[in-house]
Amino acid sequence: MDKANTEIKLLSVGYEKYLSHSYQSLGYDYMMLRKEYVDRMGAAVQEIVKNLEAEDYQVSSEVVWAHPRYEVICEKADEFNADLVVRHCRAYTKIEHHSLSNDSWQLVRNCNRPLLLVKEKAWNERPVLMAAVDPMHTDHKPLRLDNLILDAAATISSQLGGEFHIVHAYAEAARPFAAPGQIKEAHSEAFTELLSDYNFEEKYIHLVDETPIDALQHYVESLHTDVIVMGAISRSRLSEVLIGSTAERVIDYIKNDILILTPVEKD
Repeated sequence: MDKANTEIKLLSVGYEKYLSHSYQSLGYDYMMLRKEYVDRMGAAVQEIVKNLEAEDYQVSSEVVWAHPRYEVICEKADEFNADLVVRHCRAYTKIEHHSLSNDSWQLVRNCNRPLLLVKEKAWNERPVLMAAVDPMHTDHKPLRLDNLILDAAATISSQLGGEFHIVHAYAEAARPFAAPGQIKEAHSEAFTELLSDYNFEEKYIHLVDETPIDALQHYVESLHTDVIVMGAISRSRLSEVLIGSTAERVIDYIKNDILILTPVEKD
């Protein structure tokens, strides 16, 4: 990383309902309690700032009290002209289920900047990225989202000195009334067309006859994947927000980091 030309902004957004204005009638000195709460947040952020500055990073920070949090994060990202928004997702159980908070889900739906959901897993020395594409999706060609995914994965893996794989799953068995081989042929043609503008080695290309979630889980494990690169297209229907998979299962159960890209939709 070019530390001299890279800016990092740490944003801590706090809110607790019991410290909101609606609880004034309880008689607590809520303003003092809120100040103490925000001061603790600020102290924690400053400790991180100090550590990053010791490594010669260019760092600024801001602590905000706001609700809903995700709206402020989106606003601040636009104000900062962020190239990447990083959100930490904590695991809450022994099975490492990374159930996203409402704010995280709303970021997936509303953040128009690249969004990296970071989980509790260290990357390999040579990071492995996996681009999850779906050239059969109706919005693929007009939005060129798969191309955005491929370009981002290729650029990031090159900069990090790693590698990336491309996965497209189609699950022929899920369409029992189609003619034998018809589903595979259609997906194979679309996949080949998508990749025709690139020069990727065959060993990094995976067309899989599995459900998307099963394919992702399988290749995440077998390839020792660090980051899955996916696309978001819908801001109104949460069930369709991620390309080629079931959103809840991918984000909540896959332990790896997920980079979510959103195309610029033209009016």
